[in-house]
Amino acid sequence: MAKIDPPRPDTRRIRTEIRDDLGGRRILIVEPSGDLPNTLNNLAGGAVTIARFSSLTADLLMTTAPEVVLSPLMTSDHYILDLAKRLEELGFKGALRAFCAPLPNARVILTEVRQIWPEGDFDILEVHPRPD
Repeated sequence: MAKIDPPRPDTRRIRTEIRDDLGGRRILIVEPSGDLPNTLNNLAGGAVTIARFSSLTADLLMTTAPEVVLSPLMTSDHYILDLAKRLEELGFKGALRAFCAPLPNARVILTEVRQIWPEGDFDILEVHPRPD
C-alpha cells in the first residue's frame, strides 16, 4: 500500500497573516525562541524591542509603548497565562499574540486567556516549522 503524505501547511498564507497582524507596529517580544526570527522575516516598518518576562514593568511598557506583545506560548519562565495576568495588572491595552507550533485545539487556550484578561486582544499565531 502506498504511503500518503499529509498535506503540507500553506506557509505562505500563514506568513501573510502574521505580516498583516504585526507589520508596521511597535512590538515587544518577550522571551523570543528560535522559531520567531524566521516568522518575522520581511516585516516592514514598526519597531521591535526584546525583553525577558522578569523585566516587564510599567516603566518598560511606557518607554517602549508597544502595540503588540509577542511571546512563545510557553517558555521555561512563563506560560502565556502568566504573561496575560502580568499585562492585565500593568494596564496594557494593546494586543497579545502567542506563537507556537500548530495546536490540536487552540480554542481551549484562547478561552483560558480571555477568562483572565476579558478585555484584552489575544490571539495565537500558529507557526509551522521549516520543512527539512
